Order: sequence, then structure tokens, then C-alpha cells
Amino acid sequence: MLVLLVVFVLTFLGATLFNIAAGEPFTPPQVLWIHFVVNAPFGFALGFDRASPGLMGRRPRPRGESVLTTGVMITVGLAGLAITIGLLSMIEVGQHLFGSIQIGQSDRVHSLRAVPDRGGGGMPQRDWYGPDHRHFDSKQMNWAMLGEFVLAVFVTQMDVFNRLLGTTQLNLRQFGWALIPALALLVLWELGKYVARRRQETTQVAHTSPARGRGGSRCMTCPRQRGPPHSGPSGAAG
Repeated sequence: MLVLLVVFVLTFLGATLFNIAAGEPFTPPQVLWIHFVVNAPFGFALGFDRASPGLMGRRPRPRGESVLTTGVMITVGLAGLAITIGLLSMIEVGQHLFGSIQIGQSDRVHSLRAVPDRGGGGMPQRDWYGPDHRHFDSKQMNWAMLGEFVLAVFVTQMDVFNRLLGTTQLNLRQFGWALIPALALLVLWELGKYVARRRQETTQVAHTSPARGRGGSRCMTCPRQRGPPHSGPSGAAG
């Protein structure tokens, strides 16, 4: 996932610049765990996800156009920045609120696990926004989420994972803090889709509505119109 790459770069950079967790927000075992256990199942499940409605009816991409368009780069950059802020904040919360940087690092692992569930990773191409049953129409994605949730409990509550990943046991309050970055990203993601949808609808209305000059005359700068110009409800020529 491109967003995850941005998250790792920004997280290590931010931890170094602001001296968070001694500049090491992730240990090597945690990096491997995130890539192969947290992220890989979602990538596999997305391969079986349903296509976006009307996908085959869209105009083909120009041959020379890059896949990384300006919109994609802005979306990836903003999502990566938001996740990074959330992860580094969890380390600070654990250190200052709970008095243990290890709790903050455990919360951070939980936060990064929760982000792909419904914080954008599972619905990058969905055209709808807000609560909708179609968010859960992928059986493979739902099984991946369930498996990740079970593993999230094991990561902090089982001693073998505590020693392997350097995590510690969390209580319900600490686990709730780990969900805050994922929920914040979900809200921002849905808000971004809503704004994009409104802009798209506004553009479509502007292109389809007839533009006329004063008195019902044709607009000289608008596309050519068919039929005689008219003015008022009677349809009389101007």
C-alpha cells in the first residue's frame, strides 16, 4: 500500500525531528509484523473485492498519463500525514498520560492495525459516503478485518507476542485510545469523499445546464445550442 510507505517515512522522520521514542517509533519485528501480517491480508482481500459501479464505462486513461496523478498524490500524502500524526500522538499519550512509552508503542501498533479496516484502506475506490451496508459487501475483507481484530488482542494480551514485538498488555481504556486515530481518519476520509462528490456534481450541472445570455439570446461563448432561442415561459423568440 502506497499510503503505508508514506506513513513509515513520515513516522521515522517525525520521531527523529521531535525526539519521540528516541527516534525509533517501530522496532524491526514490528515493521515485519505490520507488512506481512497486518497489511498483506488486506491487499489479498482487495484482489477479490467488487469493482466500483460503472468502472468499465469510464473513459480509458490516456496512454502517456501517469498512474500517480495529482489527485492520487495529494490523497496519499494527506492520508499518510494524518496517520503519522495519530501514531506519534499515541506514543506521546502513552508516555505522558499512562507513564509508559511501551504502552504508547502498543497503542500505536493497535492504531496502525485499525486504520486499514475502515479508515480508507478497505474502501479506496468507493463512490458513496456515510454509513452504508455496501461498506461490508466484501466477504474476504470482512474475514480479514475479523482476523486482524483477533490478532490485535493476541499482540498485547499474550506474553509470547509481548516478548516478540515489544508490546505490553493494555486495559480497555488504553485500547480505546488506540481507536481514536482510526476513527479520526475515517471521518476525514468520508468528508473528503463528500467534498469530491459535491464538486463533481457541481461540474456536471455546469456542463449540462443550458447557458443563455440576456433576453434569451444564445451565449456566444457557450457551446452551440440547438433550436431557436426563447424568452420566458411562453417560448417566444427573443
